[in-house]
Amino acid sequence: MELTASQMVKLYMQTQILVGYIYYAPTPEARLLDALNGLSDMGPVKRGRFLELSNVTIQHADGRQEKLPIAYINKATVQLAGTLGDADAGRGIGAHAGPKSYPFVEKSPVPILIETQSYIVTGNMYRVTFQKVWQVLEDTPTFLPLTHAQICTVATGARERVPFVAVNKEHILSLQEEAIGSIGGHKAVEPKNRGGSKKS
Repeated sequence: MELTASQMVKLYMQTQILVGYIYYAPTPEARLLDALNGLSDMGPVKRGRFLELSNVTIQHADGRQEKLPIAYINKATVQLAGTLGDADAGRGIGAHAGPKSYPFVEKSPVPILIETQSYIVTGNMYRVTFQKVWQVLEDTPTFLPLTHAQICTVATGARERVPFVAVNKEHILSLQEEAIGSIGGHKAVEPKNRGGSKKS
């Protein structure tokens, strides 16, 4: 199958951020989340431990930037992966209005705050009826999807909003549920002092 559809993604690593294009087969169900969790059969997105990005810009922590035509990224080193511009292309099934096709399962949002070594993220996590937050964390997929997210870089305090972000569970230091409405209300997130647990 020819791969013609692409999505711009942003990968947040410990010491750098990469922006580039990941290619999907041209179907409405193609998702970044499936590529990250190794659930896709669509050509180069099924690379096991590595993602292939094209037209890549690397933003280093010291402010330097470099450009590469192709880069292969070890998924295990990715703390966060976000879509830019179009949340639907990142989410796939369930993001579109109207009847949902199999294997869509209705889920309800839970506002949460996640801390990794380099980033603090707020957003809506999703769970099925009667499912606990800890059960979602212990579930098999490595990357946890969030919508309506705000990402704060701990080192600089820089903040940005993304429609969709997938968080690598292996990099989660802590997760807590937030008050209902705090995410939709764009609650500010302050960088935490590693010696304390200040929360705004």
